[in-house]
Amino acid sequence: MSPVAIAAGAPESGYTYGILAFLLVCLVAWIYRERTRAIRAERLLSATRRFALGDLTGGSGIRGPDELGVLADAVDQMAKQLRSVTGALRGRQEWFRMLLEHGSDVILTLDAQWQIGFAGPSLPHVLGWTPDQVARRPLAEFIHPNDAEAVQAALEGAVMRSGFGEPIAFRFRHSDGSWRSLEAVGNHPRDWPGPEHLIVTARDITPRERLESQLRQAQKMEALGRFAGGVAHDFNNLLTAIQGYASLLLFDLGPIDPRREDLEEIRKASERAAALTRQILAFSHRQVSEPEPVDLNLLIEDLERMIPRLIGEDVAVVTALDPGLGVVNADPRQLEQVIMNLVVNARDAMPEGGRLTIETANEAVAEDDPRASPDLPPGPYIVLTVGDTGTGIDPEIQANIFDPFFTTKEPGRGTGLGLSTVYGIVKQIGGHIEVDSELGRGADFRIYLPELPGARVERAARPAALPAPRGSETILLVEDEESVRVFANKALEKQGYTVLEARHGRDALMRLAEHAGPVHLVITDMVMPEMSGGELARRLAGERPEVPVLFMSGYSDGEIAHRGLGATSAYLQKPFTSDVLARKVREVLG
Repeated sequence: MSPVAIAAGAPESGYTYGILAFLLVCLVAWIYRERTRAIRAERLLSATRRFALGDLTGGSGIRGPDELGVLADAVDQMAKQLRSVTGALRGRQEWFRMLLEHGSDVILTLDAQWQIGFAGPSLPHVLGWTPDQVARRPLAEFIHPNDAEAVQAALEGAVMRSGFGEPIAFRFRHSDGSWRSLEAVGNHPRDWPGPEHLIVTARDITPRERLESQLRQAQKMEALGRFAGGVAHDFNNLLTAIQGYASLLLFDLGPIDPRREDLEEIRKASERAAALTRQILAFSHRQVSEPEPVDLNLLIEDLERMIPRLIGEDVAVVTALDPGLGVVNADPRQLEQVIMNLVVNARDAMPEGGRLTIETANEAVAEDDPRASPDLPPGPYIVLTVGDTGTGIDPEIQANIFDPFFTTKEPGRGTGLGLSTVYGIVKQIGGHIEVDSELGRGADFRIYLPELPGARVERAARPAALPAPRGSETILLVEDEESVRVFANKALEKQGYTVLEARHGRDALMRLAEHAGPVHLVITDMVMPEMSGGELARRLAGERPEVPVLFMSGYSDGEIAHRGLGATSAYLQKPFTSDVLARKVREVLG
């Protein structure tokens, strides 16, 4: 080949090589781009898979103006939105979870066969069951048999009407076997997506029912107390005359007089009648109370000699007295009445014999104690427990055992005042009483009495009986009941006193104005026509402040406080004997 040809072909070869080089570069660039696209596509695919599995943290990490970049940006925006929605949803779920777990209401869902589906997390706190324990079980398994029919009707009514049904109260079995009172309402929402077709929301109303029962009991006792107080007042006036004249006649008769035995029977009968009026006043919270520091252990030890004779040989008596027992502030006569009434009640519950237990203990009720309530506020208590192994008390009547005149004994064997008297005395002291009993397993009565802090009681020797004290002072006797006035006049004159009589307050002021000499004491009834004893006392406080006043009444010392005369006023409870009257008069005169 000629040099000219070679020279001519050289540029063509360079051009060709250039083209080949350019194509090679393009090929490499294309391969690199496709490889990069494949890597980015793989990263985008991996991110979308991660998002699909619920991991919305971070993004795809792909940027660019190309289609993958635009797509990756859209996927990242979607993930961001999902993160926001999921976070809000989880927050809402947590809010609902907290609402369900910490709410006091129980939420259940029921299917068409009334089987429980969902049970809210508050179920264990209210009824003791876990949601798994009640799931797929018929609701009827947990409803009290006596309430089942009414609950069924209420739920069916809720389904038929669509929406909220009428509230219904019923008893639901707790996991510990006890019954809790619930108030529930059923709701049949439209377009319910699950297999259940009824939502039941229930609330524990056991504490409310207990308070309502206590309120009804208090109202009942108040009404009966007012009635009983009036009856006891009139009855005590009659008994004052009967006891008084019997005591005067006994005073005049010799020890071997044949009439003495009949008078003793009259006196005993009047004392039994007086004890009955004391019981009436006790359950109505109107019994005369003379509180003092009392050691229950000493009181029970004194009664231990009497109890075996009262209950019979077929009942064993067991005492468990706390040696470090504190002191209560109460009337010891009332506490004796409480113990003896509970002992008699226990004896009657053990016709075939058994064991009677009397226990004392110190107990403290804390603020968070489940026993704490308006009737049993936190604080230190002396607890008296009287238990028996008798027939027990039917749960159906336990709410009525403290009602006046309620008794399960045969006609003529009980007045129905024993436990109501106990209840009245305990409430008057400021205490609380509760009973734990099952049929066939006996009963335990637990009485909580407020402790008197820092007090101690020593056993004192009983003084020997002394003759009634005498005197020579002048006494103004004010009483509208003639039989009581005549008896009291005779009793005081027998003790050497000079007695002026008046029928009511105005009459008393006239007698005082007419009498020239001094009057050393005024004895007056509380309730009288024309002018009451309280008004007379206020008039005397202004006109003759040096003259003491002794009130007497068939009501109670509470009548003095009610009429604003002060708790320190001297008081004599009817009925009384001539001896009791003489001692009280001497005590006031000094």
